[in-house]
Amino acid sequence: MIIKRAQIAAKAESVEGTAETLAGADAFLAQNISFSPEIEMGTRDNVSSSLSNFSQVPGARKATLEFDVELKGSGTAGTAPALGKLLLACGFGETVASGVSVTYKPASTGIGSISLAVYNDGVRYGVFGARGNVSLKLEKGKPGIFHFVFTGADFTVTDVAMLSSGVSYETTVPKPFLSATMTIDSYAALLGSMEFNMNNEVVLRPDVNASSGYKSAVITGRRPTLSIDPEMVLVATYDFFGKWRSGNEGALTLALTGSAGNICTITAPKVQYTGVKPADNSGIRSLGIDCQLNRNAGDDEIAIVFT
Repeated sequence: MIIKRAQIAAKAESVEGTAETLAGADAFLAQNISFSPEIEMGTRDNVSSSLSNFSQVPGARKATLEFDVELKGSGTAGTAPALGKLLLACGFGETVASGVSVTYKPASTGIGSISLAVYNDGVRYGVFGARGNVSLKLEKGKPGIFHFVFTGADFTVTDVAMLSSGVSYETTVPKPFLSATMTIDSYAALLGSMEFNMNNEVVLRPDVNASSGYKSAVITGRRPTLSIDPEMVLVATYDFFGKWRSGNEGALTLALTGSAGNICTITAPKVQYTGVKPADNSGIRSLGIDCQLNRNAGDDEIAIVFT
């Protein structure tokens, strides 16, 4: 089987924990796909006159499916991008302003489960009853990359032909992390990379009535963070260490500009430094800074807007 002959598809579940039937319209572009199934094997340590093992008993099942998706819009303002359904299953809410924008902000209720599958040259690896975590890495000169890790309540591996009918991928091209008009606490820091992570707490709901032993995965909490690597400057220019000491909270904004439907703006109202340490960036004094994204009114630690 050829590893690169692969597809991935996903669909929100109408009944939580019940696998959806996936079709070509559910396919989307992704890379670095990894499927990791697990089965709890029950050992049988019976004693007898022989030292030989007794067979083990397959028990509860689960699986994780992780992959990367490019940060890009649908190409039409006010139309949700393909990655939208993935963000929804990672604890985001979606607000669509028809013909104008699509906004994603963290949600605390109404987070639906999702079914996903990888089609690899004739074999289908399916995961369902899933919810997940997402991070976003932005590096100078490169497209932004979302990293998704979904935990599923069960999995299947079957022989299935690759999707053909109805497959239509977004044709938008991601913008590189350049000309980003990025500021944090009203300061235009010189930096080469930044990474957001929702740090969702994803756990499985036990269910002895289910053949896998689990009903579905659920998000029980989150602690969104940000890491940045700004160049060190004089304290008079911007006091990174002083802001850390005082517990200061500052707003962040950045925009990846492009054509309509492929403009992405990310904001965070209250970024707080939680760790600052000197670093060496090819001979340039820089800083490694860890941040926490705090609430303003609640469910607003970060906003990702496509226009």
